[in-house]
Amino acid sequence: MCIIFVVALQVDPTIDRPGIKNKPTQSVYERYVQLQGCKYVDEILVYETEDDLINLIKTQTLDIRFLSEEYKDRDFTGKQYCIDNNIELHYHLRRHKYSSTELRNRVYTMENAKRTELVPGEVFDQYSPEILNKYEKS
Repeated sequence: MCIIFVVALQVDPTIDRPGIKNKPTQSVYERYVQLQGCKYVDEILVYETEDDLINLIKTQTLDIRFLSEEYKDRDFTGKQYCIDNNIELHYHLRRHKYSSTELRNRVYTMENAKRTELVPGEVFDQYSPEILNKYEKS
């Protein structure tokens, strides 16, 4: 059980990993406000680089670090420090296809279709899976 839930928010992952990570579409402030709106988040710590993240991990009192299951068999920033300092690593399941890359691709496809008049006169309803599936490429 978490008594205090602290979220680390990275300003821009391309600072350390250009060409590997995508630049955030939303500003750090927009993402901060979204996290602030989650009733389970008690504190938000903003960091810029992977070195900042290590320092953040080392200077906070942490019992559990949550990561997506895709990191389970990988090396990642702070993994060994967490292991050496008995900080439990909890890998949560990602049972959905939502990702910033998928969203970028979907927006690109829809905007491209609209601009090249492949879908004349139609308005895309962002909440309608039928419309999204209709234009999603296999």
